[in-house]
Amino acid sequence: MMSIGMRFDACLSDTNTELITAYNTIKANPKGVIELLQRYEREYKAYQPHSKKQQEYYFQLRAARNNNIKSSNGVEIAALFIMLNKTGYNGAYRVNRNGGFNIPPGKFKNPLICDSSNLENVSKALAGTTILTADYRHVMENAQKGDFVYLDPPYDPVGSTASFTAYTPNGFGREDQVQLASVFRKLSDRVCFILLSNSDTPSIRELYSGFNIKEVKARRAMNCDSSKRIGQELLISNYS
Repeated sequence: MMSIGMRFDACLSDTNTELITAYNTIKANPKGVIELLQRYEREYKAYQPHSKKQQEYYFQLRAARNNNIKSSNGVEIAALFIMLNKTGYNGAYRVNRNGGFNIPPGKFKNPLICDSSNLENVSKALAGTTILTADYRHVMENAQKGDFVYLDPPYDPVGSTASFTAYTPNGFGREDQVQLASVFRKLSDRVCFILLSNSDTPSIRELYSGFNIKEVKARRAMNCDSSKRIGQELLISNYS
């Protein structure tokens, strides 16, 4: 466990243990992840696209993830994490209150599941970084004047049917957004350089009023109509 006062050249953190395990494993053992992921890809593509057999294979891997995640090694966790992301519906990630991954299978003709060169490049890029399973509030205790901080929270829902915050079993609701905005302001008072991304909603604009708010277009996976997958988001900073 890190202590207050520790300093890093670069620190990445998230409360999603599965994600952090995947990053740390790719950083330390990209070869192991690539070999297992290549096996999953071969077995998946041995079936006809969209066939019942291919869907059954997806459900088999999803069950393996949900039933064995606590006893699996890092390579298994990382490979399954990527495999399910590449073959699940719209590449989405969502868990239930018990931490069970519950995304249905997607419909892909020939998905690139194991991008070996990209995984090797990611491993090199992560060399020298510290990657932690930790709440952002604890990590931010170490931020000092002049540090650059990027915050990428689960986005504020843009409508009553657009809530998709089950990135962890506890979710990320309105009070979490309010707390995040408070931390943003404290970091700004500490003279850190802060950049935050979020959805374009009246609530988010109100929470960050007084800061620099830039509208950007971004691709969204969660819409059955592909023509509506380009949405407007906000980049919020305390610098020009």
